[in-house]
Amino acid sequence: MVSGKNIAAAVSVTAVVAGLSYIAYFDYKRRNDRQFRRKLKRDRKRVEKTAEKISREPTLDDINEQALELLKSITNAKQPESPEEKEQYFMAQVSKGESLCGAGPAAYAEAACHFFQALKVYPNPVELVMIYQKTTPDLVFKLVMAMMAQEVRQKQARYYDVFPTEDKHVRIKDKNKLGEGKAKDKKPAKDADTKGDVVTPNRGLFATKDVAADEIVYEEDSVVSTLLPCAQNGKYCYHCMRAIPAAEAEAEAEDTAEAKSEAAEEETEEKKEPASDGIKCDKCAEAVYCSEECRQDAYDAYHQFLCPNSSAATANDFAEQAKKSHELAPILIAKFFGILVDREKKKELARALGVSDKNTSEADEYTTWEHLESMRYLELIPSATDAAMLHKLGELMSDSVPGLNEFVTGDRYTMLKGKLDYNAYAVHSAGDAEVPKETEDTHVSDTMRDDHSSSTVGISLYLISSHIAHGCDPNVQIVFPDNTDKIAVKALKPIAADEELRVSFVNPLLDVAARQKQLQSSYRIKCTCTKCETELAAAKENAAGNEDVPAAPSTETIDPTAEGTPSFAAVAASPSPAAAVAAFNSEHEKAAPAESQEQEQEQEQELQDEPTPEETPASDNE
Repeated sequence: MVSGKNIAAAVSVTAVVAGLSYIAYFDYKRRNDRQFRRKLKRDRKRVEKTAEKISREPTLDDINEQALELLKSITNAKQPESPEEKEQYFMAQVSKGESLCGAGPAAYAEAACHFFQALKVYPNPVELVMIYQKTTPDLVFKLVMAMMAQEVRQKQARYYDVFPTEDKHVRIKDKNKLGEGKAKDKKPAKDADTKGDVVTPNRGLFATKDVAADEIVYEEDSVVSTLLPCAQNGKYCYHCMRAIPAAEAEAEAEDTAEAKSEAAEEETEEKKEPASDGIKCDKCAEAVYCSEECRQDAYDAYHQFLCPNSSAATANDFAEQAKKSHELAPILIAKFFGILVDREKKKELARALGVSDKNTSEADEYTTWEHLESMRYLELIPSATDAAMLHKLGELMSDSVPGLNEFVTGDRYTMLKGKLDYNAYAVHSAGDAEVPKETEDTHVSDTMRDDHSSSTVGISLYLISSHIAHGCDPNVQIVFPDNTDKIAVKALKPIAADEELRVSFVNPLLDVAARQKQLQSSYRIKCTCTKCETELAAAKENAAGNEDVPAAPSTETIDPTAEGTPSFAAVAASPSPAAAVAAFNSEHEKAAPAESQEQEQEQEQELQDEPTPEETPASDNE
């Protein structure tokens, strides 16, 4: 009978033999099998890397990588909607996070995930972040912050895929990727004025379908707008800029000398109020509205802060300081933050009441501020006036907009001014409406895109149209079909799908030297488009041909908006703008004196032998 000792001995011997055999096999494979050696090396490096990660503190890359994985794990997590549900959800997530923190470092990643989900439903995220920083382990806090940063990056990455919406028939594209230009490097501002270089990727707005001449590409409401000081005379709506129809004055029925005399006396004692059907602000005489709806919308968004006769003394100080600065930017920035807060409050209220808008899209998940961040801007040098206006802005709105002082720093205020300077458009009045001319008191220094097609009543900013690039030979024009600050982008000529939209930032009827000077000083654009290059070449040839011909002295200044010159719409809509101007001039030459016509014919005959300037390829560098 085999004893237990014999069995144990046999098993031991077998194990030893097997072990020695494996060692021999391992040694053989290591010596002769190259793939086996590579596998051993890879395994050894993997083990060493894992041990290194465990022994040291995680790097920023490690944290970002882990945060990205955590975000993916909660992508489809359902968020609560009602305030009661949000409160319960918040408490549950915080409780789970705290419990997991107590379980040790191995559970920190899951704890961070719960804290992040609680953060998404908390009404004041900044406050909660500060609490997390004081109460959670350092690694947990870093993971939460990294998840927030990764979420922002993901949101930014898909921004141009969802905005503008498809019904606008346009798309924002990076021209660098299309091979149509090179992005500019950011350069410091060194000019005598306060404007510097444009800091932006080289993006443009492109049509997604074929558009016929005179067709409306899309319409767009403004983000923020304000009347020019010269137009704040009670004849234009303080909110939408619609012209307010004049009311029938009671004195019209009594057209007597006595009535006129009394009216004259009243006018000398006190400034006469404009006769209008407008609705005035209850507290100030400056704001007049075309409807009760405009009055209420303006009050909810910004006029409750800006009304100079409001209970807050700072409102009047802010208005006076802005007037002295001769800038509309402070008013626009104050309005913008009021509108921003009002929109977010209304969105939150709609969600709380369970009211759903059928017209919402993916683009609606972005706040107005996030839209603003995508705009190009001029880099400006901060001034003492900017610092003073920023201080007044904080005093004016800090109580109603929590965290405004911390958020709007000096650099951020200057950046907002740069965005307004580069992207704002002039709002034009109806064709028959007269706008008082600017005076020394009402003059403003703000830059605005203005083709001077009619009188300007205000300045406005638009989310989509801010991405339209300049063109001296534009293919679209900004029009105001409702005589408000709502715009329509109208095609001046046929536009093919995937063709870039271009609008003139300045009066396109100016000569090339005046256009380029204005573009350079206002927008830091050195235009080298085909139109500019052709006109420059023609000017040089004409100058060379007229070197021996003494020029007759002339002090006449041509006003592009006065009678006797072709309108911008007529020139721009023509297949050949130069031909349109020539035809216009030809008609007016018929009325010129015969002697003058003979002199012009002689000069033309002298220049007939001059070579025609060659066309240069369009580059439209900005």
